Amino acid sequence: MKYLIIIIALALIGFFAFPKIAPWLIEQPVVQNKLEEIAPTKISKELALENVKKLPEVQQFLKDVPGGIVEVDNESEGQYNVHVYEIKNGHTATFNWYRVSIKSGEITPQFEITPEKESEAPKGTVTGKLCYPSEVLPKGLIEAKRVSDSSIFVQEYPGSMNGGKSTYAFELEEGDYYLKYVISKQFIGYSTTVCPTGMEESCGDTKPRVLRKASVKVGQTVPGYDLCDFYYKDSNAPKF
Repeated sequence: MKYLIIIIALALIGFFAFPKIAPWLIEQPVVQNKLEEIAPTKISKELALENVKKLPEVQQFLKDVPGGIVEVDNESEGQYNVHVYEIKNGHTATFNWYRVSIKSGEITPQFEITPEKESEAPKGTVTGKLCYPSEVLPKGLIEAKRVSDSSIFVQEYPGSMNGGKSTYAFELEEGDYYLKYVISKQFIGYSTTVCPTGMEESCGDTKPRVLRKASVKVGQTVPGYDLCDFYYKDSNAPKF
């Protein structure tokens, strides 16, 4: 009788314990297999950098600029954002940004027209305020588009939390330009005739936004080109 009680007790323990253990034993290999299937499709940061460095225009940039830098700035929305730039006269001069898909490795340049190496031609300067609907000015890019040939020139803005001022100065060759303060695809500040400083009552209007043109002359400054119009909608957004 004593042994019979022990056998029954062991059987009951096995009955109640096994359902808790069995799923773990069965499911664990399945989870592991899924991880093994997913892992090979992810592109590493190192491979993303190497592939960007192999692009012909990047190779030429690194040849022309021995101190050029290629690095992963951040990872966002399934992409590595790779920054190609140089440090010149105490500030960052961007050559281009490249988005690299973590899943497929596909590379997409941010600029359709790759900015050329900064020339030594005489220049003038565009100055103004940077705005944002917040007390903090985010990190971003100031882009200038030359009207005559659609060339894009880029200046990096570090953000007010990283020492950036609320004003900017952009040296450009003689010509007419449109400028914008790019924080992301959704948030871009312009200088428009409807909302030139961000303080006008007309900033809330639904009128089409017409960009203000900056006419740059050698040795002269174009003041008051504030990049403050964030108040448009898709239907009346400026055409850059």
